[in-house]
Amino acid sequence: MIQRIQSIFLLCTAIITGLMFLVPAATIVIPGEGVYEFYTSSVKILGNQPEHYMATNWTSLILNILIILMAIITIFARKPKAKSVKPSLLLQLRLCFVNLVFMLGMLALMWLQIHNVSKELNAEWSVNTGFIFPVVGMVLTWLAIRGIIKDITLLKSYDRVR
Repeated sequence: MIQRIQSIFLLCTAIITGLMFLVPAATIVIPGEGVYEFYTSSVKILGNQPEHYMATNWTSLILNILIILMAIITIFARKPKAKSVKPSLLLQLRLCFVNLVFMLGMLALMWLQIHNVSKELNAEWSVNTGFIFPVVGMVLTWLAIRGIIKDITLLKSYDRVR
């Protein structure tokens, strides 16, 4: 599946999800105390003092790594000496659906964690661009699913011709 368009979509999904480590998902502002940035891996305190970590988000960190690995595994999930390509395409289709569920869970988990941290600190929070990355990843994975379905229907039409 390396040469197919769905591979590009899945590679973009892995890159976009990897960017979630570098781009903050939300900014939490505590009046008079400071500004916190929420990343998928940690919550950082910003301000006049040097930047340091307040907490580590292990669940979202592990889920983010799992999403990246699932996208990369889906690209290479093909048996080269198989008699039929259809079973590997069905496996890729299932892996893409699992990855969609993981990204939806990542979005819900990030919202829940940001909401809990801001509630605990009595602060206001605003969404940054990193919060949208799981949605972009879901769209790219859905486009990959469409490409895989097109390949499956193409193989079915070849089977009918024979």
